[in-house]
Amino acid sequence: MTRSLKTLQPPDGAPDEASIWETSPFFAGMDAASLTRVQCAARQHTYQAGAVIFSESEPCAGFHIVLDGMVRIYRVNGEGRLHTLSLLRAPSSFNEVAAVDGAPNPFNAVAVTNGRVMVIRHDALGDLLASEHQLMRNMIQALARLNRDYIERLEDMTFRSIPSRLAKLFLYQTAYADQISELPSQLTQEEMASILGTTREVVGRALRGLLNAGLLRKKGRAFIIMDRIGLEMLAETNVMPESVKECKIEM
Repeated sequence: MTRSLKTLQPPDGAPDEASIWETSPFFAGMDAASLTRVQCAARQHTYQAGAVIFSESEPCAGFHIVLDGMVRIYRVNGEGRLHTLSLLRAPSSFNEVAAVDGAPNPFNAVAVTNGRVMVIRHDALGDLLASEHQLMRNMIQALARLNRDYIERLEDMTFRSIPSRLAKLFLYQTAYADQISELPSQLTQEEMASILGTTREVVGRALRGLLNAGLLRKKGRAFIIMDRIGLEMLAETNVMPESVKECKIEM
């Protein structure tokens, strides 16, 4: 069950709702009157860290946009293993597909930190898409980008080794850039494993390989890119570069 805690105050420095209307690609190019109609259909919900926003296979929870805080999007397999699909911050959106077709939620969403989320119900979104042509165009383009991202991630999981996928994650390329809220160097090994669809032990071995090859350097709990060209080669060819270059570029 979704838990909405209306008394929680947003953190200092969080973006206000007005900035979301300006920065979200879903509302780009819309005139003031159209934006007002969308705003009237939206409802704001506030969550404490750890609160469930919605669960997989429940009735459609609607179209969600993060106003502030961090949200984890994930699925759990039959063995209870969690696979993180996204770690999102404002102005990221989620549950777009279910919000359009009205089918059950395809994944779980939980608040990682205290935060706020704006929601437009499926029926309200349908009415808006029927009357607001710019919103319809924006939604179609967003769904097309989402589809391309998932195709690229599926290709990665099918054809790329874990070191290659890890290199791509550190390079913050297209398949992951919109899906994670932090720089990869700030993720834990468990979070990297969850995003890449593998285990912490496998990620640990891959990280040691990248460290030994001079592609990364450990600094405290974070990782720093030492050889971006080598990482790009590994991400592109699936082959660990033989020589280590003297290129030191930090994230």
